[in-house]
Amino acid sequence: MTETAIIYGEQGDIGRYALAHCVNALAARGIETFAARAAFQIPADRENTCLYDLKKKWKKMAGDLPFFLETEETEGGRCPAVSLPCALVTAEGRTASKSPEGAGGSGPECSEDTGELDLLVAGSAGLEGMLRIGEEKGEILSRRFAPSFLRLIRASQEQIFALDTAAAARRAQIPVIRHVGQGGVFKALWDLSARTGRGLDVDLKKIPVRQETIEVCEIFHINPYQLTSAGCFLLAAADGEEAAERLGRQQIRAQVIGRMRNDRDKIIRNGEEARFLDRPGPDEIWKIWQQE
Repeated sequence: MTETAIIYGEQGDIGRYALAHCVNALAARGIETFAARAAFQIPADRENTCLYDLKKKWKKMAGDLPFFLETEETEGGRCPAVSLPCALVTAEGRTASKSPEGAGGSGPECSEDTGELDLLVAGSAGLEGMLRIGEEKGEILSRRFAPSFLRLIRASQEQIFALDTAAAARRAQIPVIRHVGQGGVFKALWDLSARTGRGLDVDLKKIPVRQETIEVCEIFHINPYQLTSAGCFLLAAADGEEAAERLGRQQIRAQVIGRMRNDRDKIIRNGEEARFLDRPGPDEIWKIWQQE
C-alpha cells in the first residue's frame, strides 16, 4: 500500500507534515511498518540554500523517528510552476498483523448495511494547521499572544504523528477508521458519506478542537473544521460511547460527535441551528497566503 502527500509552505519542516499525512493514513488501513521517500521543489527565484535546508531537515527527522524501514530523498530542485516551496512524500508499508475488518476501508465502511453507526473523532480538529500557521506567521502571533501561549502551541508538535491512535482503534475493533488529513473534519465527513452512500447528523460543538486552534484561526478568519488535521481520526462504531471507553482504557481520547443516517442528508447542528454540510473546498490553510 502507498500514500502520497504534498505540503506547501515556507517553514522548513514541510517534509515532516507530508510524512505525517502519509503514515497516519496508512496506519488507519492497518499498516505497521513504513518506508518513505521525499522530493522537494522550490520557486525558481529561490536560492539553493532553501532546497538544502529542506533536505537537511528531512534527513534529521528520518534519523529521529523510529518507525521507518528506510528513507530516501529523490530528485527535486527549482520549479517555475510553484510559488511556495513544496514537499512531495510517498510512503509505503505492509501489515505486520491482520487488522480488524473495516480498518482498511473494507467491511462495514463499504457495506450497504452500514446503518446508523455512531461517529467519533479521536485527536483534535485543525491542530496541524494551527502548528503550521504558527510557523508561517510566528511574527504576527507573537504580537497577539504571550510567549507562554506560543510555547503551548509548539508543545503539540508530536501529536501530528498518531500511529498509536490508529493501533488502539484496531485493538478496540472499531470497524471504520479514517485519517482526517487535508480539508479537515468536514471533508472527512463528506468523503465517508460519499463512500458509504449514507447521510450523517453531527453536533459541531462536540467535535474536539483546542482553544489555541480557535484563537489562531480567528486571526486569519479560518474555519478550524476545514483546516488540515494530521493526527486526527474519524471513527464509526455501532456503540460510540462503548468505543470511546475502549479507547480511553488505552489512553486515547475520543468524542462521539453524531451518527450516520440511513438517508443521504448530511446535517451539521450548532445549537438550535442546523444546516447541510457543504461540498468540500480548498483547505483553509491557503488563506494565510491569500491574505498577504
